Amino acid sequence: MIPLEELFASVLDVPRARVGDDTGPGDGSGWASQQHSELVVAVETRYGVGFSHEEVGELWSLGSVRAALRRKGIRA
Repeated sequence: MIPLEELFASVLDVPRARVGDDTGPGDGSGWASQQHSELVVAVETRYGVGFSHEEVGELWSLGSVRAALRRKGIRA
């Protein structure tokens, strides 16, 4: 399975080296509202999970996505 960092790098169209747990909107990674939606869909598809509207509102960094996946029993 593709690592979470690589999935983010692919969606954000940035080098993998620029992606870490602190990656989020406003950090120069290119993460804007459109990319946020694309990231959520990509994560849901890749890991076979669904996020509630409330959960999506809390996914504002790679680290927060990783934590949300852990709460669903997925190690990413």
